[in-house]
Amino acid sequence: MILQLHIKNIALIEDSTIDFGRNLNVLSGETGAGKSIIIDSLGFALGARADKSLIRHGASVASVEAVFDLSDSPITKGKMAEMGYEEDDTLILFRSMTENRSEVRINGRPAALSMLKELGATLVDILGQHENQSLLNVSSHIELLDKYGETDIDPLKKEVNSLYHQYKDTEKMLSAYGDEGERARRADVLKYQIEEIIAAELKEGEEEELIAQRERFRNSEKILDSVGASAFTLKGDDAFSVQGAISAAMSALRPASGYDARLEELYNRLDSAYVEIGDITDELQSYLDGFDFDGATADRVERRVDLIRSMKRKYGGSVEEVLANLEKYQKEYDELSEADDVIKDLTAQKAVLYDKLIKRSSDLSKMRRSAARKLKTELETELAQLGMKGSVFEVDFHSGEDALGENGFDRVEFLISPNPGEPVRNLSKIISGGEMSRFMLAMKVITSRLDGIQTLVFDEVDAGISGKIGEVVAEKLALVSADRQVIAITHLPQVAAMSDVHFLIEKNVTNGTTRTSLLPLDESGVVGEVERLAAGAGAYGTLHARELRNIALEKKAKIRSINR
Repeated sequence: MILQLHIKNIALIEDSTIDFGRNLNVLSGETGAGKSIIIDSLGFALGARADKSLIRHGASVASVEAVFDLSDSPITKGKMAEMGYEEDDTLILFRSMTENRSEVRINGRPAALSMLKELGATLVDILGQHENQSLLNVSSHIELLDKYGETDIDPLKKEVNSLYHQYKDTEKMLSAYGDEGERARRADVLKYQIEEIIAAELKEGEEEELIAQRERFRNSEKILDSVGASAFTLKGDDAFSVQGAISAAMSALRPASGYDARLEELYNRLDSAYVEIGDITDELQSYLDGFDFDGATADRVERRVDLIRSMKRKYGGSVEEVLANLEKYQKEYDELSEADDVIKDLTAQKAVLYDKLIKRSSDLSKMRRSAARKLKTELETELAQLGMKGSVFEVDFHSGEDALGENGFDRVEFLISPNPGEPVRNLSKIISGGEMSRFMLAMKVITSRLDGIQTLVFDEVDAGISGKIGEVVAEKLALVSADRQVIAITHLPQVAAMSDVHFLIEKNVTNGTTRTSLLPLDESGVVGEVERLAAGAGAYGTLHARELRNIALEKKAKIRSINR
């Protein structure tokens, strides 16, 4: 449940902190005082869309911090663990915005807005005119019904969902094979590609070797001239060759080398050079003798390089990629060759899955219809207590294989007749605003115990309600708040009289600046506010308000003792 809400620079609220109580928290005030700002601020802290127009005039930053007690919120704790947060009984959500940026923090750590929304959905359920409108959306009706019968419905619904996706995956695999003609054409293409690549006999590294060989052929004349000149210079005529010069130098130095160790070392080095030059000369001559060049070989190399490059253009950017694609083509060709058998198996598998899916969808539909009958009984009882006695509620089913989806084959719509003798019709066509508020309240009284959310916010859910029905609404809120935290914005004195914690929202103008403030009321303050809402005045008004308060407290104690 929410312990505290700190609002700063949101609309008319400059800086305000609200400390909520455990059970029924009531917020009241004059029209336009700023009650909706509280709900907008809470929604903002829970991940609702950031409305920059809510930034207080003259302020650059608006922020909201919400502190929650998670001791009774295992679902929220589980979500936090999934997000990498340590388990804690306290959760602090912070969100701020400027004209250009926004910031989200969860327990002091920067977080994504999506994480804030995910946590917010497990913490607080806000009901107001928007939610009433969402109830008019037929697509939401099946979700509400499934939530109502969740204990029995959810396991079967998950099974149907799994079967449906298996069925669609099988259908997708079958579709990938195409028709028989498409498969034959694809097999012909693959066969041609495979044979062409195999015939090319590609080898990794071959292209580089061929290009080097081609360069030698293209420059053969220069190569032969250079090698021949080098070999002649080294050996040539003994009198004019490097080898001859070294030999002459050795002959000249030999007589002196016997008298000086240093000269002997130099002589030995000349001898080594003579041997090395001889080896190099032999290598050069061998290269000349072995150089094999003819036009046919050059043409073969050119054709081979062109073939390799053609294969790369068609089947990959490198020889390695071409060979990898060869494996892929071969695998696909083999699969197509066996396609008839595979398609036969997949078709049989699809038929089995479809039969299972239809059977389990039928079981799910029966379970939903059973839940619908129970919901009808409970909801009509609640509506009768809320002054809509004689109302008839029906859950209309449109079921069939044409509507088959991941949640089965049911289409569900809520129908109602708020007046005895009238046929049931679509909610939007027959129900008034006040009736819709009571319908939503009745639905929430029934479903609030099912979703595990600890805080329920009723934003003027009592709109269009007065008199005796106002008392019933107050009693319903007292009932819901017995084991849930409830925050109710109200104009009804009966609801105000039922409060456990009460805040008065006021709008004041000081030095030309308008501010909204929240004042926690003590017992006398609650009675005074009940008197104002009841339009009472004077001693009799105060007595009436006090009587309303005392009656409410007695009823609340009785309701909660029975509920326990």
